[in-house]
Amino acid sequence: MSLKENLFLTGPKHVGKSTIIFSALRKYPIDLGGFRVDKVFQGRRLRAFRIVDLKTCSSAEISTARKGGWDIHIEAFETVGAEAVRRGIRSRALIVMDELGRFEIPAHGFRQAVAEALDSSVPVIGVLKEDDNPFLNEIRSREDIEVLKVTKENRDEIKRYVEAWLSRVLPQK
Repeated sequence: MSLKENLFLTGPKHVGKSTIIFSALRKYPIDLGGFRVDKVFQGRRLRAFRIVDLKTCSSAEISTARKGGWDIHIEAFETVGAEAVRRGIRSRALIVMDELGRFEIPAHGFRQAVAEALDSSVPVIGVLKEDDNPFLNEIRSREDIEVLKVTKENRDEIKRYVEAWLSRVLPQK
């Protein structure tokens, strides 16, 4: 397997994709660009998802629960999300996108920022939902992207691979 410029993990929910990435990153004292998506609970009920800028910690709700589905807040992607990605491009170290899915499909500015990051010389690591949609499929089809499927059985092997990839793409101090 040749190491590509951009690496994404995919797989079932709760298999450890984000944990692998952030655990491997602990070894590198770098400023991260990009974002993560956090779950917001009210008691034990999932009420919302929030996008968090890894550099500034600014955040905004990208979706809130409603009966029968989710209300999507495109402006959160277009502001906090897009700026987190573009700040990552300017940082020149590493961009984290944890995670990309379906809620951002109508967020054209955010999707443009993702494309700019993938086209840049800054390496990108992230998580792709397993969903089948035009946005994710376009990312998967790029020649500069490597997508690894994480399972309970291969988690440790994938973590070692991510660590090796990071040691290659990150600037050595």
